[in-house]
Amino acid sequence: MARKYEDEIAHWAEKLFYPVSLKGKVPKKDTTNRKLGASFAKALTSHARVRAQIVRTTRRTPEVMVKITNRLGAGKGMAAIRNHLTYISRNGKLDLETDTGERLIDKEAIAEYAHELKYQVRGRALPEVSNRREAFNIILSMPAGAPPDKVREAAREFLEAEFGGKHRYCFTLHTDTDKPHVHACVLAAPLTKSKRLNPRKADLQRWREGFADQLRHAGIDANATPRRTRGATGKSISQSGHHFRRKQPFLYQILEQTVVWPNVYKDTRDAWQRLARSMKQSSSAQDQQLAADIERFVSGKEPDVPKKR
Repeated sequence: MARKYEDEIAHWAEKLFYPVSLKGKVPKKDTTNRKLGASFAKALTSHARVRAQIVRTTRRTPEVMVKITNRLGAGKGMAAIRNHLTYISRNGKLDLETDTGERLIDKEAIAEYAHELKYQVRGRALPEVSNRREAFNIILSMPAGAPPDKVREAAREFLEAEFGGKHRYCFTLHTDTDKPHVHACVLAAPLTKSKRLNPRKADLQRWREGFADQLRHAGIDANATPRRTRGATGKSISQSGHHFRRKQPFLYQILEQTVVWPNVYKDTRDAWQRLARSMKQSSSAQDQQLAADIERFVSGKEPDVPKKR
């Protein structure tokens, strides 16, 4: 009976939290099996992980952002890669850290590194201009208030776990906005005889989850759920909205996290409700409390966060 109950909880958790990432590759720390299989699904939907994920989501834990910059010509050849390294290093004023742990502290060191990138990958020189992406420019970000040094530490660990020994990369931390973020440049060509880097939607969500895991290891409460799981609309911000965010950042952050549950997310809302109904039947006081938290979350009410003593 208990197993049937946990299987039901895992079923709804998979639909809510991992509808995309379960289709991608396996994070290193979840299982030694690098191919997607039952072991990976079981790791993601384990009892403790599912309940921790419910707590983070219903309490509206800050969400991480991972994206690939899509500027015209981004990464298409060494000329574009050099320009990007110049940009993220602020023309040599910011250190770049490489996959080998080397620190590039000035323009000369960055130029030498770019020369290495051009010729080091499996003996083929990267073209100055290419029709395909030779590198991916990735941004890893946390909401305002996150300690920049912890964001950099988490990014370093994430990049090593995901690309270490497989792709050349470098990264640096930017603190010129209220949201500390890391810029990474990752070569598409592999260091060994394997596939070129070609990330898809599932990979991006998996990267979000991996980065959020590393932030939590570093002591920062972070979450990585799909937008629809949070009931967020994803509408673009108007000009007046940008002004409001600048003048009232704290209030804007609260409103931004408000759950609206548009009709297009009806299936997700139903999944939350089914999960709550299942957990209400449990003899576990913890699960009954989680069921109440879910109902409050779906209704758009403020989370019931326990007071610190």
